[in-house]
Amino acid sequence: MIKGQDMLVLVALMGDNAGLAYAELGRRSRLSVSETHAAVKRLVESGLVKSDRHLIKSNVMEFLSHGLKYAFPLKASGMLGKGMPTSYAAPIAESEFASTGMVPVWSGSGGDVYGQMFEPIYATAPEAAGQDAGMYDRLALVDMLRGGRLRERIFAERKIRELL
Repeated sequence: MIKGQDMLVLVALMGDNAGLAYAELGRRSRLSVSETHAAVKRLVESGLVKSDRHLIKSNVMEFLSHGLKYAFPLKASGMLGKGMPTSYAAPIAESEFASTGMVPVWSGSGGDVYGQMFEPIYATAPEAAGQDAGMYDRLALVDMLRGGRLRERIFAERKIRELL
């Protein structure tokens, strides 16, 4: 079964990052090397990644488009507070979507934007996003697929296809 940390590693492999060494994947995901190795193993078993850590792009796109929101739904914590904006409020999408009212933010991320707190796909996701702008963009797109409205999901799918 795929876990949240596996999705974090999958996001780290998107773009030009396919085939990265376990140590580098772990650094980008804020996971240990052993956690990263186990995540890649589960991704290989699920048919999303090849053993050489290259994505099987068609399978990844199908899973992200159709299965992600069921396996890892975007859940509000029920609290308001400061955090890093995600989904449509993240920098990758802020010019595309108007942010009125409470914007979605990652809980526990140490950001400075006030909004509705949402659980990240994995606990280390906000830290990974804070250290790498590309990772931040990809994680925000994944959050749009996890719980966005139709227009947001279409935008995220288009952007992820460009990355793959």
